[in-house]
Amino acid sequence: MRSMNRLSALLALCVLLVGGTPAAVAKRAAPRPVAPVVADGVRYSAPPEAMGFVIAATADTGKELWRVRIYEIHVDPNLERNVQDVFITSLELKDGTLIITNERGEKFALDLKTRKVTRQ
Repeated sequence: MRSMNRLSALLALCVLLVGGTPAAVAKRAAPRPVAPVVADGVRYSAPPEAMGFVIAATADTGKELWRVRIYEIHVDPNLERNVQDVFITSLELKDGTLIITNERGEKFALDLKTRKVTRQ
């Protein structure tokens, strides 16, 4: 019985050392998906893996046409990365301009013809 308790404790320690930490320990939840905007056969999206970027792709095939950095995230190496991430939370089309909002409430306008980004 005693050797079984030691074996169980050793096994638990090995699992933790190898990276078996449960998902519940994550410091931050995954961002909510942002609904894409489709206009004139082009799908504009802001996937979390392309943080701070808007990607334009053909609506029918999904082939990427271009991507534009909307804002940069300056990472402090002394802090954990995931708490510094700033994801896009919404996309809205207004008169040929894509309005982008991020988690900080910052708004940006992307002119879809020139691909120029301005802060709102």
